[in-house]
Amino acid sequence: MITNNFRGDIEFFFNKLKNKEKFSFSKYADGEFAILVNRQITNIDNWTFDPNKHVAIRNELIDSFTFKDDEYYVGVSCKCCQPNDHVEWMRSESGQTNITWANIFVNSNYTFYKDMFIPEYKNHDVVLFAREDARVNDLPFKVEHVPITSQAFIDNFDMVNDFPIDKYTNKLFLFCAGPLGNMLAAKFWKVNKTNTYIDIGSTLNTYLTEPNRRYLTGKHTSLKTCIW
Repeated sequence: MITNNFRGDIEFFFNKLKNKEKFSFSKYADGEFAILVNRQITNIDNWTFDPNKHVAIRNELIDSFTFKDDEYYVGVSCKCCQPNDHVEWMRSESGQTNITWANIFVNSNYTFYKDMFIPEYKNHDVVLFAREDARVNDLPFKVEHVPITSQAFIDNFDMVNDFPIDKYTNKLFLFCAGPLGNMLAAKFWKVNKTNTYIDIGSTLNTYLTEPNRRYLTGKHTSLKTCIW
């Protein structure tokens, strides 16, 4: 079960994956927080949320944030990485009991992720949602690539309802898709519980695009153990 221990929680998800237990994980960090509270933002990956244009997108993100199921897990920001009032808002407004870190795969847990999760992906039929220009052939495991844009939550929003998720069985879905990944992790789990869905964020960027996070380049955050 969720332990509220930074290493304990990533081990929890790894054991579920290794044992081929079906679940869905969706993470909400600072960018998603801005959308949830309806604040305009342009993030490090150059996507922009405009409260005046993207009402339907925000509503779908709220639905994914507050959706509850026994095997649906939500990651939120922690007090060592984001302002305390942001963190308290996310914990309260999500209403989740299956709650953990948005950073569960990064910072000091990234070494565990690289050493354990990436080799484990070879044992699964992976469907990867990643940028259309992603270097998927550089990955150390095979994938079925679903190409999306760098502003996927806008340009590919129709996938929330139109992607034929009901036709997939016993697949591992990995989302490198920004806020779209949050929406898909929830909606796909609602429709089809025969697969596993994991919002993995930037953890494969070194292979796919560019290492544009400090934990990917060995900076001090790679040693940071997040607190609850």
